[in-house]
Amino acid sequence: MNRILSREVQRLLAAGVAAAIPFCADAASGEFTFVVGEVSLTKASGQRVAPAKGTAVDPGDRIVTGTNGMAQLTMIDQARLSLRPSTQFLIEAYPDRRDSDQAGVLNLIKGTLRTFTGLIASNNRDKFVMKTRVATVGIRGSGNILYACDAPECDESVTGEARGEGSLTVNHTIDGNHAITNLLAGAPTGTPAQQGGAGTLITGPGQTVIVAGAQPPRYIPTPKFIADVASNMTGSKATEAAAPGSAAAETRNFAPSDNQSLPPSQQYIVPLVGNNGLGFPTIDASGNLSADPQQLRDIVVTVGSPFFSQSLGRDVVSEGSALRRFDTYLGGVSPTIEGGQLAESTNVTLNGTPIGLGRYSGASIGFFGPGSGAAFPGSIHWINAPSGYPTYLADVLTGSVTYTLAAATSPTNQNNVAGTLGSMTLGVNFSNRTLDFDAAVSLSGGSWNMSANNVPISLNTFTGSTDDRLTITNGTGQTSAGNGRLTGSFAGSFVGTGIGAAIVGYGITDTTASNPANWNFVAGVAALRGTTQDGAAPYREGRISDADGSLSDFIRTYATTNRPDEVTADAQGRVTSFSGPYAGLGTHSTYSLGTAQVVESGVDVETGMVWGRWGGGLATINGANGVSQNLDLSSRSLHYIFAGTQSGPVALPLTGTAVYEVIGSTRPTDITGNVGLLNSATLNANFSNRTADATVNIGINGQTWNGSATNMPIYRDQYFGAFSGAPIPGNPNPSPLVITCTPNCGQNAAGSFDGFFTGRSGQRAGMVYNLGGNQGAIAYGRRGGG
Repeated sequence: MNRILSREVQRLLAAGVAAAIPFCADAASGEFTFVVGEVSLTKASGQRVAPAKGTAVDPGDRIVTGTNGMAQLTMIDQARLSLRPSTQFLIEAYPDRRDSDQAGVLNLIKGTLRTFTGLIASNNRDKFVMKTRVATVGIRGSGNILYACDAPECDESVTGEARGEGSLTVNHTIDGNHAITNLLAGAPTGTPAQQGGAGTLITGPGQTVIVAGAQPPRYIPTPKFIADVASNMTGSKATEAAAPGSAAAETRNFAPSDNQSLPPSQQYIVPLVGNNGLGFPTIDASGNLSADPQQLRDIVVTVGSPFFSQSLGRDVVSEGSALRRFDTYLGGVSPTIEGGQLAESTNVTLNGTPIGLGRYSGASIGFFGPGSGAAFPGSIHWINAPSGYPTYLADVLTGSVTYTLAAATSPTNQNNVAGTLGSMTLGVNFSNRTLDFDAAVSLSGGSWNMSANNVPISLNTFTGSTDDRLTITNGTGQTSAGNGRLTGSFAGSFVGTGIGAAIVGYGITDTTASNPANWNFVAGVAALRGTTQDGAAPYREGRISDADGSLSDFIRTYATTNRPDEVTADAQGRVTSFSGPYAGLGTHSTYSLGTAQVVESGVDVETGMVWGRWGGGLATINGANGVSQNLDLSSRSLHYIFAGTQSGPVALPLTGTAVYEVIGSTRPTDITGNVGLLNSATLNANFSNRTADATVNIGINGQTWNGSATNMPIYRDQYFGAFSGAPIPGNPNPSPLVITCTPNCGQNAAGSFDGFFTGRSGQRAGMVYNLGGNQGAIAYGRRGGG
C-alpha cells in the first residue's frame, strides 16, 4: 500500500478498529489478525497448523514465530497481543466470553510480546497474569512490552544487566501500571496483584524493569530494542545486517556517471533554465475546487474511545438524520449501530458545511455489519460531515486559526449520566502543521480538563492520547501524567471545502477513585467553527524512498505533500532539499543534500515534475523537534519524485481509460551498493472504475524482479498504491502487489507501489517502488497528453 494510504489506514482503521471493535461472540478465545513470515500454531491437541488471518486461538495453543515471523492476535475482549520474531508463546488460560470472570494466563517462553489488554483484564485484573520462567506480571494498565530470554541469546543491551544469571525478563510499561514479581525470590506464584512486598515492583508508564535470576526486580533505562517495539510493532532489523560498516555491507561510491536506465528514446531529461530550478508556472487547478468528486464523509463514533473513519456518501445509512451504519472508504469494516433510543440528534451548518451529530442510549455496536454487535453501556456518540477538501489542504496552509465550540452532544458515562461539554477549542498553527487542543467536561460525580499541545496534522486529520501529547486533569487534581488510572484520547478532522469547520470525538477513563462505583468512562462528540481557508493553496506532491530502512516495515516508501518553497533545486532541476517524513523525527523533517550528490535527475518541462536519486555521501535530516541526523548514502540511494507546483486538486476524467508511458526514471538500487536497470514499467488507469494497474520489471545483482498490481483504488482522485505480504491490521489490502523473481526472490520477498497523479486532469503520474528492498522512481505521462 502506498505510504499515503498506509498512514490513512493507520489513522482510519488500524488504531480505531482495534480500540473499538466489540469482538464477535463465539467459542474461541481470540483469532489471528496479522501474520507475516514464518509463524506456526500448535493446538492443545498437538495438531500443528499454519495460521492465517482469522485462524482461531484457544487455551493450550502454542505459537512460535521464526526469525522473520510476526503475528498479532485479537482476543475475545478486544485485547491485542503482538508477537515479534523469534518468539515462543503459550496461551495457558483465556475465557471465551468477554463478560467472563475466568482467569487469563499468558506464558511468554522466550522472545518479545507487546500487549494492549482488554475488558477481561480491566474488570478482573486479579485473575489476569502474564508470566515467564522467572517472573509474573500483574495487569494494572492497558499496555506493556514483555521480553524473555536465556543467556547467551539475550539482546546485547541487557546482557550486562543479567549479571551472570541464566534467564531474565524485561517489562516495559506503555500505559497504566504493572506489578512485576520475581518467582525465584520467594514471592507468591499466584496472580501478582499485591500492592508490593518482597520480590515485587510496581511500574508506571515509560518505566522499564528487569528480573534476572533470584535478584529483586529493578528499574533500568529502556533498552533501544524495547523502545523500537514500543514505536512500531512491525519493526524489523532486517536491514541492519547490511548497514554501512558491517561485514555484509559493500562500500560503493556513487558518481554522476550512473546514467538513466531507460533507452534514450524513453528518457525525458531536459535541463531547466530558471530561478533555483523552480521557474515553471504554477499549474492552475483552482477550477477543480467546486465540489469533492468522491463526496467523501468524515465520521467519528465514540464508544469508550473515538473511532475516526471515512465513507462514501452513498455508503452511509441513516434513520432520518441519525447515523446507523456506514462502510469505511478503504473497506474492511462496516460500523453499525443497532437498537437503542435516539437520545440526542442535532444538525448544524458551519461556514457552509452541514454537520450531523447525536447519541443513542442502550444501543449495540458492531464493526462488521448488522448482527455483529454487542450491547454498549451508556451512550454511543456519533458525528458526520463532508470530508475536508482538498484532502491535503491542512498540510500546505500557513498562518493560525482558532476553531471554537459550536455544537456538541451531552457527555455521558457508562451509567448514561449526562453532563456538559463546557468548552472546546482547537488552536491551529498551519505553518507548523500542528494544533493545540483544550476541552472542559463535567457531569455529576466528576469534572475533567483535557489539554494537548503540538498535535500533528496530516491529511486534514488529527489525534492525540494520554500515551503521547494529551494531559487530563480531574476535579480532584489528579493528572494523567502522574496517574495511569486516568487516561483518554481524542480524534477528529477539519471538514468541508476549505476546511472551515472541524469535528471531534473524545473519551476519558477515570478509575482513580478507590470505590469502583465512582469510576467514570466518559465520551462525547463536538462540532467546531473555524475560518474557511483558500482551497487553491499551492502544493507539490511527492514520494521518496526509505533509504536506510528506518520505516522498519515492508512498505518502504514515504508519501509527502510539500509547500512549493520546501522543494529546492539547482538550475538543472536537481532537487537539493525537501520536506518529508522520517521515523523518529516527524512527518515534515527537512532533508538536505549535504555531501551527497544527485547522481541521476530528470525533468518534465510541461508540468515541472522532477525526479532523481541522491548517493555518494552524507545527507542531513533536520526534524521539527530540533533533532538532526545524518543519512549515510555511501552504499545506498535515496530516490525522489515531486510533482510541479499546483494550485487546487487533481480532477481525473470521470469515465474512460488511459495508458501512461514512462517518460523518465531512476535506476533501481539496493542497500548494498548495487545499481540495476529498469527493464520496463506500465501504468494504466480505469477512470470509470477509479482503479489503476501497474507493473515494474527490473534487473539488479544478477536477478530479475517483477512486480504487478491490478485494480489499485485511486484514492481521492490523486493517489494509488499496493503492497505485498500480509495485510496491515485493519486494512483489507484489496490490491496486493505480486512479486516474482528469476532465479529466486528468496523467502518472504515483500514490497510496494506508491504513486500519485498530477496536473489539472492527471496527465502526469509519479511512483516510487520497492521490490524486495530494490527501490526506484518512475515518471509517467498520459498517452495523448491532455
